[in-house]
Amino acid sequence: MNSKDIITRPLVSITSKGTVLEAARMMVENNVGLLVVCDAKDNCVRGVVSERDILRSVAAGKDAVMNVESISTTNVVTVKWNSEVAEAAKAMNKHRIRHVVVVDDAGKPIGIISMRDLVGERSTLRAILQSHDREVFTGGD
Repeated sequence: MNSKDIITRPLVSITSKGTVLEAARMMVENNVGLLVVCDAKDNCVRGVVSERDILRSVAAGKDAVMNVESISTTNVVTVKWNSEVAEAAKAMNKHRIRHVVVVDDAGKPIGIISMRDLVGERSTLRAILQSHDREVFTGGD
């Protein structure tokens, strides 16, 4: 099973100049926990902003109208659209994250895989188990 096969929702993105408040509203409206930060010009991944990023920002007393680029994570973990689902699981485990960005061959984002997507369907779990890749679950031990 390929990564693209378990993308459950359309990609939701925001430009780097979007505000933290806009990002929060987009997450609520689209019922997602992660937005991809893209520039409209080339649609390349510039970062991601998560619910946790927004919570940390608010808790630190930062202004909700500042740009999301100031709170986004720029070391984005991605997987190719045609990679095995086990690769997404392994990346999440390795980096201790709950989402990975799925990209096409040109590096353009096409969707998000969340931890919920991985554990939400038996067929996905079966595909991971059939990969015979112990690193997915053990971190390489």
